[in-house]
Amino acid sequence: MNVKNIVLGIGIFIVYMLMLGYGIEAFYPSPKYDSYCTGSEFTSPKYPYAVIPTNCSYSPELQQQEQACYASQGMPVYQYNNQGCTISATCNYCNKQFNDAQKEYSKGVFIVALIAGIITLIIGYTILSVEPVGSALMASGIGAIFYGSVRNWSNLSDIWRFLLLLVALVVLIWIALRINRNLHHKRR
Repeated sequence: MNVKNIVLGIGIFIVYMLMLGYGIEAFYPSPKYDSYCTGSEFTSPKYPYAVIPTNCSYSPELQQQEQACYASQGMPVYQYNNQGCTISATCNYCNKQFNDAQKEYSKGVFIVALIAGIITLIIGYTILSVEPVGSALMASGIGAIFYGSVRNWSNLSDIWRFLLLLVALVVLIWIALRINRNLHHKRR
């Protein structure tokens, strides 16, 4: 393989990966934090003076409200009296809702990238096998599968991670054996 083919192969791989990332975002946009949390929920009280109150009493009920809120993956939102002391807390779940939406989005990206990667890998191996296109498309397919897996990695259990890696390894070994067997037969 000459240098021009290597450069073209790398170029095809880079453009494919960029196209995949931007294509997914264009047709399946990621959740935006501002759609879940506006920020106004977490504002601090407005004091008439630039002094933080020090005469506030400790409240075990307030501490229990805070702990219950954190335990349910929420963020406490405080209510204050005229002296600026915290009198109660409610629980805001916008961060949890955003994180849940991100997890669902990552699963969708995983599925799309996996399908695109497998199709690209097959096309690179069979239909467009002329060098450097074939090997660049095969690398792009592997890159797409890798991209989707990385995006969804934290959502997978250890068993699913193992199975995904096992399948990927078996497929790559199978393709490598097929390619090299075909080259070996052509040389005879």
